[in-house]
Amino acid sequence: MGALIALVLAGLGWGVWKGKIRRQQLLPLLLGLAGAFVAARGSILIGAVAIAIAVTWYRGLTWRLFGTGAKQSEQYSIDKARFLLGVSRYDTAEQIRSRHRALIAQNHPDTGGSAERARELNEARDLLLRDLESKSR
Repeated sequence: MGALIALVLAGLGWGVWKGKIRRQQLLPLLLGLAGAFVAARGSILIGAVAIAIAVTWYRGLTWRLFGTGAKQSEQYSIDKARFLLGVSRYDTAEQIRSRHRALIAQNHPDTGGSAERARELNEARDLLLRDLESKSR
C-alpha cells in the first residue's frame, strides 16, 4: 500500500512540475485521494463525504481558475465566423462586408446555393460586425 501512495504522490508531483496541475488544486486532490483511501479501508460513509467535498471544492476552484467557458465559447464562435467568411482578425468592417457579398453571390438559394449556407454566412457577418463595433467603443 505504501508503494501505491508513493506512486500517486510522485504522479501529483510530476503534474505540478510539468504545469498540468496547479498548486492550488493539490489540496482538493489530496482530500479526494484520502477519502478514497478511507473508503477502501472500510469507512465508506466518511470516505464518500470526503470525496464529495473534494469534488465540489475542485470544481469550484477550477471554475475560478480557468473561467466558466462562456468567454472561450464566444471566442470560438468568432473564430468560426472568421473561418467561414475567410477573413482575418485585422480586416475592417468594409472588408468583411465585401467578402460576405462575394460569398453570398455564390451561395444564395436563387443561384443554386443552399438556404442553410446563406443563413450561416449572414450570421457570421453579423457576429463579426458586432464584435468589431464592440471593440471600437
